[in-house]
Amino acid sequence: MKPIKPTIPPSLSILDNASLLLSNEDSITRVQINSEVLSSDDLDGKSITESVIKSTDLSGVDVSRFDISDCVLKDCSFTVTRLPESSWHRVSIDGGRCSGLQLNNSTLKNVIFTNSKLEFVNFRFSKIEKVAFENCALDDVDFLEAQLKDVRFSNCTINNITFAQARMKNVDLSESTVEGIKGVNSLKGATISHEQLIQLSPYFATEAGIRVK
Repeated sequence: MKPIKPTIPPSLSILDNASLLLSNEDSITRVQINSEVLSSDDLDGKSITESVIKSTDLSGVDVSRFDISDCVLKDCSFTVTRLPESSWHRVSIDGGRCSGLQLNNSTLKNVIFTNSKLEFVNFRFSKIEKVAFENCALDDVDFLEAQLKDVRFSNCTINNITFAQARMKNVDLSESTVEGIKGVNSLKGATISHEQLIQLSPYFATEAGIRVK
């Protein structure tokens, strides 16, 4: 169930001006990007592989079909970043600030979110396989009609999460704190703790149309 970690070459070229290189290349591989500000023009039609990206601001980027694989992203900002129909394979996101990140209709496989804040993040209609959320805060995260397989939420604080019409297989929520959830009728294939079952019982009752006096 554990995601496969990114494969990073031992030697990377450090980019002093990533925007300049990205403007002239269709794909970027085996580089390290530090403390840059990247725009939609920098990433439109591009792919990034076998690279490390640190303390970089991708806020406001609006790009479809962005591809990234075998990459580590450390302390990066994805504030109001739109990357629909994108592809993420063997990617580690550590310390990410993901407020308003849009990843709808995307494919995420072997992705690890660690020590990250996900607020108003959109995973609608996405295919999510072998993905781990570890020590993360999730608030208003939307998995509407997403397909989740081998997904683990470990030591996370989860508030106002939506699983409506999602399809699940081997999804583990039992090691996290879940404050609010929508779409509990779609939790078939998920594992929750006994304490979570009691805590979430009002949501099960509401969706089943049961009045509790």
